[in-house]
Amino acid sequence: MAAAYVQQSEAMDLKEGVPRFGVRSARSSDIPLLEHVERSAADSFRTVGLEHLLDGPTVKVAVLMNMARTNHLWVAVNDWDQPIGFLGGEDLQGNFHIDEISVVQEYQGRGVGRALMRMMMEQVRGEGYKYATLTTFKDVPWNGPWYQKLGFKEINPRAMKKQYSQILKEEAERGLDPERRCIMRKIL
Repeated sequence: MAAAYVQQSEAMDLKEGVPRFGVRSARSSDIPLLEHVERSAADSFRTVGLEHLLDGPTVKVAVLMNMARTNHLWVAVNDWDQPIGFLGGEDLQGNFHIDEISVVQEYQGRGVGRALMRMMMEQVRGEGYKYATLTTFKDVPWNGPWYQKLGFKEINPRAMKKQYSQILKEEAERGLDPERRCIMRKIL
């Protein structure tokens, strides 16, 4: 994974004014730092009337540890090897399901999320996954529309197995408007 960091950093050096970053598999020492990344990323929801999400729970440490143990947690790091973004997921009924992708505000819009997605897709494709899935807001620019640019398509929950509908139900119980949420899928 070190090679991915070097290649990503060199590519970023070519763009004037864009901070360097790399992407690698997460280490256990990264886990305590990811809450800050997730909270910083969530701060963007203030701009779209979703302030209530700022006080919501972050991904549980035990879940992150399990993702790291199964090699399904990637971090984007700055030159000091500090996490500035992360993507984590797990197997969900034969699909690779993205549970969380977050990038600190200072690095948003600079290709960090795209680099995390690229690393994840390459790896899980190699593991034999045919699809990547996620749930997201349909109408928030850096959610549904961003994933569409990456090739994800909205899927009717009835076309998916029961666990996906359960995720949407749990999100609604946590206060996420089910009319604004969707399941998306990408062929790998």
